[in-house]
Amino acid sequence: MAVLNRPNGGDAKGVRGRILKGVMRCHRLSYFKRAQAIVETALLFPLLCLLVLGSADLGRVFYYSMEVTNASREGARFGSAYDPANGNAAATHAAVIAAAKREAADLNLLEPNPTPAPANCQSGPPYTAAYYPTAANTGYVFVCFSAAGSENDSATSGAAGQTVRVTILYNFTPLTPMAENIGGGSIHVQATTTMVIQGQP
Repeated sequence: MAVLNRPNGGDAKGVRGRILKGVMRCHRLSYFKRAQAIVETALLFPLLCLLVLGSADLGRVFYYSMEVTNASREGARFGSAYDPANGNAAATHAAVIAAAKREAADLNLLEPNPTPAPANCQSGPPYTAAYYPTAANTGYVFVCFSAAGSENDSATSGAAGQTVRVTILYNFTPLTPMAENIGGGSIHVQATTTMVIQGQP
């Protein structure tokens, strides 16, 4: 004798029960996954913040290095240029420093030694830490004039055929404490440009 299953019979209820159990199991799994994602985010959030702030400091030090390089180059270019009306009037200690400061107006550039002296003009990098400023985000500008074949770095001005060397030593301080601790508290940025002072063509 054949048995007919009615639509509202026991087998239909069993199917609905199994479906409901599967749905509840999916809900529980989804809840646990959300909780796991919250915990993982809480653990990784400090690291993500450090990475973002560290990237900001990396961008800042790159920007400052470009500014320091441009200021050094502009100071040397200004001091080496020949003006037909005034000759080499720009090849002076004060004029070169003023040109470097104009180029990097947003940087705190100082003149540590207004009176040039050979002790203030090192031949080139690496520069000792004593030459860098101790104040945060501050730079020193050194201007040195040298005649060909001599080291007359105490001159306050230059003439055609001599060289003008502009060195900027900048003490960069990061924003993030971790970057500051890794970098030893500050990062030294330097740029040196040497050009020959032009004369009347």
